[in-house]
Amino acid sequence: MRSKPLLYTPDWLVSFQKEIAGALFLTPDTGEVICEYRKRYGMSQEEFGELMELRRESISRIENGSVTPTFDFAKKFVNAMALIEAIRVERAQHKEIDIYFLENLAKELGFDREKLEFMLKVAVESYDKKLVKIQKSLRR
Repeated sequence: MRSKPLLYTPDWLVSFQKEIAGALFLTPDTGEVICEYRKRYGMSQEEFGELMELRRESISRIENGSVTPTFDFAKKFVNAMALIEAIRVERAQHKEIDIYFLENLAKELGFDREKLEFMLKVAVESYDKKLVKIQKSLRR
């Protein structure tokens, strides 16, 4: 079975997805990997649960290793982190974020407009916080 070609997902993002998937499936502590990415993008367990359509308690159990995530969860997680990273890269490269590109990318990765809006907020806030931190360190 061949999958359909990706029209909007750039090669660098496919590599990023593979890196996350490898970390998830090749690391003994899957929950730790998930927790690291959640924190990397500045999400609380509750916000992350909203994104993944799970309760905060379920996210906590996955992160502490008492529950193993399903394949569907892992796939959605990889795609969500990739979309957030793509938004951050868009933010870094352009003053204007290309919403048309991101809407199509979100659709290709399986996310609706509402989830895209949530991920835009998460991505831009986490990128801007990182940028401020870097700027402060350069002033010292």
